Amino acid sequence: MPGRISASAVSLLFFALSGWTTLMVSGADLIPEEMVTVIIEARRFTPDRTVLHQGLKTTLVFKNRDAELHTVMPFELFARMSPTVSGNGALEFEGEGFKRVIIPPDGTAEFHFTPTEPGEYRYVCDMPGHEMKAVIVVE
Repeated sequence: MPGRISASAVSLLFFALSGWTTLMVSGADLIPEEMVTVIIEARRFTPDRTVLHQGLKTTLVFKNRDAELHTVMPFELFARMSPTVSGNGALEFEGEGFKRVIIPPDGTAEFHFTPTEPGEYRYVCDMPGHEMKAVIVVE
């Protein structure tokens, strides 16, 4: 019907205009996905607080815009899941699994996963002297 906007179109517009989060629709099955980007620049994570949604398939992208290496070391976020990680970062494992990813200058690391547990999850760059930290909130 001309002149009518569907609820899904309004939702898509809302997410597109809300900043760092983009809502995507995958394939014919119309499963919503969330893509969130964190910029690493001037030894800072921006934003320093990122909200993800429990049960929603997510791509969490870290883009390093600095001229030096950085790491993303998430504490407990992936403790009970196995994310798929893509991009040009170098993965490191320790003991029971994933420890951190080292991202080169102008590099990217993409974590593909579905958050299952609500809560606040800290992450840091543990390169000597960087003192970078931020938090991911799963609602």
